[in-house]
Amino acid sequence: MANEIRDTPGRLLLGWALLFTSLVILSWRIHLHRADYDWTEYPTALGDSQYYTTFGKDDRYEPNLRFPGQEEGLFLRGEKAVTFDDATMLKRARDSTGRHFIYQPAPPAPGKTGDKTPLPLPVYLKIGENLYVEFGARKFYPPFVPKTGP
Repeated sequence: MANEIRDTPGRLLLGWALLFTSLVILSWRIHLHRADYDWTEYPTALGDSQYYTTFGKDDRYEPNLRFPGQEEGLFLRGEKAVTFDDATMLKRARDSTGRHFIYQPAPPAPGKTGDKTPLPLPVYLKIGENLYVEFGARKFYPPFVPKTGP
């Protein structure tokens, strides 16, 4: 019984043939549907569609934009959108919720962004294509006083 032919070389050859056939089929599928497998991530705001709408009740009076690990928040500083070219706005970090990228215009402000030091202010969140809102230290807003007749 020890001298029975088990056809081991044939089995190995069949295994390699199945492996390479599946590899060729996978490669051909990737070649035909390249857009399903390719993506580009830019270091700028190009292609970002995670637009900021709101964080809290009123971001001008509550510090709602926070960096990960930071307790103090930043306030919305303007009522109107600021126009910047998406290609010039550099990604700096994600907010603490992880939903939005925080941007700053290029060239970057001096300082290291890889360490735990906070980014120089102001920072921006994207609200549309080439449109941003500014976040930073709280602006002084005078109290609302309704007008009394003419």
